[in-house]
Amino acid sequence: MLDCTLDLFELLNFFPLPLVYSERLSSTPFCELNNFTSNEQSENNIFREIIGRILIDSLPLVRIPETKLVDFSMVDVLLISNCFSFLSLPYLFEFGFSGKVYATEPTKQLGRQLMEELCEFLYRLPTPSKNWRDESILQSLPECAVKTLTDVNSWKSFYKSDDITSAISIVQGISYGQKLDLFGSVQATALSSGYCLGSCNWLMETKYSKIGYVSSSSTFTTHPCPMERQSLLSCDALILSSLTNAPSANPDTMLGELCTKMATTLRGGGNVLIPCYPTGVVYDLLECLHTFLDNAGLVGVPVYMISPVAKNSLSLANIYAEWLCEAKQSKVYQPEHPFPHAEFIKSGRLKHFPNIYGDLGNVYQTPCVVFAGHPSLRCGDAVHFMEVWGSSSKNSVIFTEPGFDYLHALTPYQPLNMKAFYFPIDPCMNFFVANKLLKELQPQVLITPTDYLPSAAQTQKDTTCLQPEMPFYGVKRGSVVKVELASKYKKIEMTSELASTIFPQEINPGVMATSLSGLLTIRSGNNKLHPLPHPKPKNLWGHTNAQSLIEALKEHGITDIVLDKKNNQDIVQILGGKASVCFNDGETIIQNCHDEKLRLLLKDMLLRQLIQL
Repeated sequence: MLDCTLDLFELLNFFPLPLVYSERLSSTPFCELNNFTSNEQSENNIFREIIGRILIDSLPLVRIPETKLVDFSMVDVLLISNCFSFLSLPYLFEFGFSGKVYATEPTKQLGRQLMEELCEFLYRLPTPSKNWRDESILQSLPECAVKTLTDVNSWKSFYKSDDITSAISIVQGISYGQKLDLFGSVQATALSSGYCLGSCNWLMETKYSKIGYVSSSSTFTTHPCPMERQSLLSCDALILSSLTNAPSANPDTMLGELCTKMATTLRGGGNVLIPCYPTGVVYDLLECLHTFLDNAGLVGVPVYMISPVAKNSLSLANIYAEWLCEAKQSKVYQPEHPFPHAEFIKSGRLKHFPNIYGDLGNVYQTPCVVFAGHPSLRCGDAVHFMEVWGSSSKNSVIFTEPGFDYLHALTPYQPLNMKAFYFPIDPCMNFFVANKLLKELQPQVLITPTDYLPSAAQTQKDTTCLQPEMPFYGVKRGSVVKVELASKYKKIEMTSELASTIFPQEINPGVMATSLSGLLTIRSGNNKLHPLPHPKPKNLWGHTNAQSLIEALKEHGITDIVLDKKNNQDIVQILGGKASVCFNDGETIIQNCHDEKLRLLLKDMLLRQLIQL
């Protein structure tokens, strides 16, 4: 199994979880349920309606991976590509998974930080989980809600801290280039993908097949090790997924516009909120901000990173130097911290806090820049800042995560006076880069989501889709695709007992050959050839010819020999017709020989012309 991503997009269907009581949020009207009495309505005040959108006022749920399509108890190995593809791991154990899990060490640790942060956001305040999935309630909702609330019975509450600890304990850390022997049948290798700290693509090799899995990957020069492509050349099959969620947005351009809007806001006396994850792009944003504030004359502006895992995340980034690009690795030997945020913290310009309580109140000053979660604006400390700063047009909220629709994220905060900007920064490959990569890698077969492939209305030069020049398979959610690989061979191991019976013979100058018969056994993907209980006779190799037979007969004292040629056949007449040997193309026949001693003599002379293999 490759990756276990968690679908967090459903969080947008829920009402925010404020850290302190919010009169404005609490006064958001409830949705009127069709065919419900006033008493029934008051008992089921679960859905709030704002600007035509229905939000569920209950503990948020998430959509877990497909459970009907896959029997997780049959999965032997799970290979994880990056920390964002890690979040469903605790759920797999509920459905019988007991296999091995492999991930790079940064992926393991940063994935844990993401799990723990969201767990803390959702459970640090008591929030009732209401029974809103009753069929009678769902059918009474307006049509706009019915369209967005699909397959709700597959949504589940987020796991708890103990589940995280249990899941992380079985993950085995690996290094780039380390070859994993999976049950003797597959060899898996993690290759740097260039997306985030410790992220990787996977190369899976059998004896005669080579399969590549390219997940979230980037060719931009940022903090991770650059993408390794050489090992993925000429795969028998290439699985390509997780291209950018913002194909038309160049990350460098977005970063420049973000800095411009940030400077305008700060110079106007306003504050800037950046809802974000505690790892990934945030490291590059902090590095850029460090330089930008200096150059913009905004040295005195404080920057706050608020997350339950902020301290751990910032520390881990500087600990895993060997997983960074060469430029950052070299700083370790100078010695310097790979990321400038360490100096940023040391100087007091960047401060991190686990939450908005306690020490933050002692140093908090405005105008400032705040990095806080969650990017969905449905939980976490970002909810508090939206409430505090939302009424002033001086302030700005800047969205950089493309995984959430920012307009939907802002819905419960309307009407909103603070300015909102959307500058998606997604370093993953876009279609143009992916098409170049496919031309470079030249896989025999491509497997990719159907949404990435061109539709009937798109042209060959369209840059908003893949343009594969090799055979491809499109995959839809819930579908099963059978892929035929071109491999025709299997590796077979020969036992030493069988090998000792083989004696190759030279059949041509420099060419040795032998025949081989054995008993083939197949067990756990390994093929082994054993000796036969009753060995078969050996095979013969070579050609017989008339001239060699005549010379052998003469050496034996038989000189009454006549050579005739008829219809492209050589016929040797012996002793006045007592016997004859007919040499056809690929066939030699002893004819008219009634003398048994002579027949055996002729047979022996002909066999001497051949090689026994």
